Amino acid sequence: MIRILFILGVLISFPSWGQKSYYLSFNSQEASPFQPKKEIYLDSKEEVFEYLKKTRSKHIRKGYVLASIDSVHFEENTAVIHYYRGSKFEKIKIAHKDEDAYLISKVPRMNERMIAKLPFEPELVEDLLNGLSDHLNNNGYPFSKVYLEVEHISPEISVAQLHIEKGPEVKFTEIFIKGKSKVDDRYIENAISISEGDDYNAELLKNISNKIEQIQFIKEIRPYEILFTQKGAQLYLYLESVPVSLINGVVGIQPDPVTEKTVVTGDIRLKLLNILKRGEELDINWKSLQPQTQELDLSFSYPFLFNTPFGIETNFDLYKLDSTFLSTNVNLGIRYFLTGGSYIKVFYEANNSNLLSGASSIPNSNLSSASNNSYGLGLYRNSVDYLPNPSKGLRMSVDASAGRRKSRPTQEDSTTISTTFRANLNLEVFFPIAQRHVIRLANNTQSYYAPEIYQNEVYRFGGLNTQRGFNEEVLLATTLTTFTAEYRFLVDRKSHAFAFFDQSFYENNSNDYVNDQPFGFGAGFSFGTNLGIFSISYALGKQFDNPIEFRNGKVHFGYVTYF
Repeated sequence: MIRILFILGVLISFPSWGQKSYYLSFNSQEASPFQPKKEIYLDSKEEVFEYLKKTRSKHIRKGYVLASIDSVHFEENTAVIHYYRGSKFEKIKIAHKDEDAYLISKVPRMNERMIAKLPFEPELVEDLLNGLSDHLNNNGYPFSKVYLEVEHISPEISVAQLHIEKGPEVKFTEIFIKGKSKVDDRYIENAISISEGDDYNAELLKNISNKIEQIQFIKEIRPYEILFTQKGAQLYLYLESVPVSLINGVVGIQPDPVTEKTVVTGDIRLKLLNILKRGEELDINWKSLQPQTQELDLSFSYPFLFNTPFGIETNFDLYKLDSTFLSTNVNLGIRYFLTGGSYIKVFYEANNSNLLSGASSIPNSNLSSASNNSYGLGLYRNSVDYLPNPSKGLRMSVDASAGRRKSRPTQEDSTTISTTFRANLNLEVFFPIAQRHVIRLANNTQSYYAPEIYQNEVYRFGGLNTQRGFNEEVLLATTLTTFTAEYRFLVDRKSHAFAFFDQSFYENNSNDYVNDQPFGFGAGFSFGTNLGIFSISYALGKQFDNPIEFRNGKVHFGYVTYF
């Protein structure tokens, strides 16, 4: 047995017999030679040469521009290195023509005074030359040439002459859009920020693919091309329309617990995008998620109005709770587009809630007829890589508003005027952690403030799109935040399996103060077909001190089709 273990030990150690460990010995005839701060031992000749390469690069970056490896000789377990570091070049004076001073001021962190005694570090010199070249390439001079002509080299102060050759000025003369694109040409020009007659801009060209990627209803079928002619530059884009209009929803029937009659419930959404080829969007959403409730949401947006960066949007929401109250919300906004599909907006919002005949019969209620006129500011950003099934990117919408409210509670005859504040945040971030494995992190936060908040002003949440593991809109809050952590395995381009955890924190002070931290967890599958994308999930939820029970599990089902 001992002999067998000995043989195994010999066999295991056999591959290391031919390896050597080299001690690095530096030799130099210069007055201040380079010596490492500690003794260095490396396992192979390849590691020795890699270390020397990195050491020389580091010295050059620090101003030892003449550093060189003169020879390397291997003796038994020692690598004898003849290394010349040389003197450190302290400063370089860069002279320039008077007419070039304006261009130098356009380079970040550079000016005439600085380059008169610039530290002799290759990175700083490179920043100057690249900065000048980039500015020219982005302002109509794609054939510019920037270089230094060294006149004198000295460890103290070296001298060089800066030469800037602009070349011919170039403008975009024509933009051609090839492919099966059902989008107006002017919309594309606004989206990529390039129009006929603009100066040639290399930075905008470099970002074309990224900007096109942010537009939901078109995609690149091949990279753009530039053709230079005697008149200027011709830009060729190769685009294809992508179906992103959709219809989805669920419809069901269930008994009304009050009237014992059968009622229709459901959630149906119709979204029409780019029907007029101008990037416009019409969204219609009808919901009846609880017995004796009706909800209708309408929205319309039109971007790049009159070929400007401005667009318009309007929203109308209606919510009716049996015979208790009817609430409407009208929102009118102006968008200012940044890049791709991102924009900021200013908006006016009118909220009205009218009590119906049944409100007076509800005991111990805190209801009120109210009208609220407010003004706000918002930001929207979408940078996901593929709309139906993202693997990376971000989706975000945030807005805040302030207004004046007139209210008349059921128990009072007088009208009260008060100031209100409202804020909303929806955030989704997708992280690819490995091939076909994605983490989705999300947050939904809503908050409403007023000196007194009425029951017909609260947020309604819970269900497939907010807090899974609960019935739709069964939770009521005046302030809420929901955090989501979700793992996704991408089965194919349109399908994924997922496991999730939703955690909410909310409070409701519209009547008796209530707060809780409900959570839900579960798993599901979203799969794409030629007819659309189906999704189904099973979730368990917990609120207050109630235990988790499998019999109370919720099955959430959804369907989306793009056309």
